[in-house]
Amino acid sequence: MYQVEGIVIIESIDYVLTPIYFFLIMALAFIIRNSTVHDSAMKKYFIPGLLVKIIGGLALGLIYAFYYKGGDTFYYFYDSKAFNLALNDGLDQFWRLLTLSAGEQTIYTTQYTSWICYFRDHSGWMADKVYGIISIFTLHSYWSMTIVSAALSFSGAWALYRTFHNLYPHLTDQLAFCVLFVPSVFFWGSGILKDSITFGCLGWITYCSYQIFFRQKRIFGNLILLLAVSYIALKVKAYIVISFLPALLFWIFLTYRSRIQLQFVRVISGPAVFMMSMVFGYLLIDRLGQEFSQFSLQNVVSTSQNYQLWHSYLAETSHASGYSLGNVDGSWQSILIAFPRAVTVTLFQPFLWQANSIVILLSALESTFILGFTIYILYKNGIKRTFSAIINNPHVFFCIFYSVIFAFSVGLTAYNFGALVRYKIPCIPFFLMGLAILNYLTAVERKQLEEQEVSRIPTRRKRQVPVPAVMGRK
Repeated sequence: MYQVEGIVIIESIDYVLTPIYFFLIMALAFIIRNSTVHDSAMKKYFIPGLLVKIIGGLALGLIYAFYYKGGDTFYYFYDSKAFNLALNDGLDQFWRLLTLSAGEQTIYTTQYTSWICYFRDHSGWMADKVYGIISIFTLHSYWSMTIVSAALSFSGAWALYRTFHNLYPHLTDQLAFCVLFVPSVFFWGSGILKDSITFGCLGWITYCSYQIFFRQKRIFGNLILLLAVSYIALKVKAYIVISFLPALLFWIFLTYRSRIQLQFVRVISGPAVFMMSMVFGYLLIDRLGQEFSQFSLQNVVSTSQNYQLWHSYLAETSHASGYSLGNVDGSWQSILIAFPRAVTVTLFQPFLWQANSIVILLSALESTFILGFTIYILYKNGIKRTFSAIINNPHVFFCIFYSVIFAFSVGLTAYNFGALVRYKIPCIPFFLMGLAILNYLTAVERKQLEEQEVSRIPTRRKRQVPVPAVMGRK
C-alpha cells in the first residue's frame, strides 16, 4: 500500500487489475482497428498511438506520486470514490449525485459531498463526475482508471487525426506525429486530469464539425455527439470552446467562399465574417458568463489577473518557472499589447535556459523544436508566401487561427511554465498540423513553378549528323 497526502493510490489489488484492464483495452483496440481502420498507412499508427497515451498516463501518475509527492490527479481520484459509494446506496442516489450542481446542498447527497475536494468548483466538479463514472467501471483503481482515461482521450486524438488525414492522405506520417506523438500532449493529456477530458473532447468536436459542415455525413448522430462532448468541454474548460467556434466559422466560410458567384459579395464577405466572428465571440462570452461567472465580460480580466497573481506567487515561493507579459492592468489596450508576447510564450517557450526542473527541461526541448520548425518554414518560403498560404488555404488558416487564439488565452493567464505546459496542449497539435500542411502545399507549389519554368525553355533542335557511307559496298 502506498499513500500520497493520505490518499491510497497503490493497493495489492492494483497489481492484478492494472494488467487486466491493459489487456482488455488493447484487445478492444485491435478489434476496433481491424474493423474500422481500412487505410493501411493509418492502421500502423493506431496501436502505437494508444500505447504512448497509456504509457504517458501511467508515467504522469508515477511522477506525481514519487516526484511531486501529490497533485490534483489524486484529488480527482479521491473525489471519484463518492460515486462508488452513492451507487452502493442505490441507483437513485447515484443519479442524484451525478446531476447535482456544484456547491448545491441536499439532504440526500451531503454525506458524499461534504468531503469532496472540488465540489464547489464548477469545472472540477464536472471532471469529478467524468472520473466518477470511470471509477465505477474500474473498481476505483487509480492505475486502471488511468488506462481507461488514456484510451478515451486517445479516441479524441484519433478522431482529430482521421479528420485531417481525410483532407491530406499524403501526410500520413507527418500528421500522426503532430497529433499522436507530441511528448507533452500524450503525457499531460492522458492521465487523470482535466486536460485528458478536454483534449479528447476537442478531437471529437473537430471531427463531428467536419462531418456535419463539410462532408454532410451522418448529421444527426454527429450532431448528438458534438453537443455531448461540447457540453462536457464547456463545463470543464469553457475557453476551449470559446476559442474554437470563431475558428470554425472562418473554416466554413473560407471553404465555401469560392462558390460565391458575385465578385463584390466575395470581396466583402471576408470582413463581414470577421465582424460576425467578433460579435459571435462577444455574445458567446456574455452567454457563458451567465453560467460560468469567471468567464463573464466583467470578470474575464479580473480572473486572468487572479491566475497571474497565483502563479506568480508559486514562482516566487515554490521556485516554479514564471514569466511576465509586462504591465497588464486590465484595460483592453494592455491586453492587445500583451497579445504577441502571450502567443510567443505559449507556442515557443520555455526556452532551454529557463528550465529549472527536468519536467520544464523536457518541455523546453519540445518548444525549441517547434520554434526551429517555424523558423524553417518562414526561411524556406519567406514571410510573404507563408502568410499567403495561410490565408488562401481554409484548413491551414483554421489550424493557425485556432492555435493563436488559444495560445493567447492561456498565455495571458498562466504566468507559470509549470502550468503552461499543461494548459497549452490543445493548441500544439493544431499549430504543428498547420505548419506541416503549409510546408506540403508550398513544396507542391514550388515544384509546379519549377516544372512551368522548365516547360518554357525552348527545346533546341538537334543538329543532324551525316551518316557515313558504308565502305566496302559491292
